[in-house]
Amino acid sequence: MARKPIHLELTGGKGLRQRMWDRIRALHGAEFTLRGIVLGAESLETARDYVLALERGGYIESREEPNKRGFGTGVKIYRLAIDCGAEAPRVKRDGTPVTQGLAQEQMWRTLRMTKGDINARELAAHASTPMVAVTEVAAKGYLKMLNAGGYLDTTRKGHGHGNGGVLARYKLLAARDTGPRPPMVCRTKVIYDPNENRIVWQPPVTEEDAIHGR
Repeated sequence: MARKPIHLELTGGKGLRQRMWDRIRALHGAEFTLRGIVLGAESLETARDYVLALERGGYIESREEPNKRGFGTGVKIYRLAIDCGAEAPRVKRDGTPVTQGLAQEQMWRTLRMTKGDINARELAAHASTPMVAVTEVAAKGYLKMLNAGGYLDTTRKGHGHGNGGVLARYKLLAARDTGPRPPMVCRTKVIYDPNENRIVWQPPVTEEDAIHGR
């Protein structure tokens, strides 16, 4: 199934998968059906794909309720098997973890936990995990974007390059610690903050950019 554009997943602050996971956890282990956790105009197809992925990943388990009419397929009944916390499991259709976006999540968590200031090399080292390694280049780019978006205070400017260069140091502003979900730097270099459900920064567009469609 093709990946949906990011702005569709973020409509309303929470994607359908997160809303479904919230509802499943709220049942505290009680059984449910697919249609029982899909509301209004939400996509039944997307919900079915996610429930299948959760089942294959071992997060939920199922049994089949026989059709009361005695013919046709029965109804699948599900229940939560593994509660991994408030954040919806990021799984592919086969149940394996999705790693895309985890580097930003790990860097944001590290910035929130860090009491003092930090540079890109330190951030990369502290944010890396056995599953997802964070490179110094990625850390430098994320810090640069968060700084542009007003999240950070530059405690020391960087200068030079290579072995003789000095990396800039940053500190997360208390007023911009918006919550546990990481501000997301999208492909278009726009920063979307899911904690605030809004685009908080986008690169300025010059007249030349507008004329030439850049």
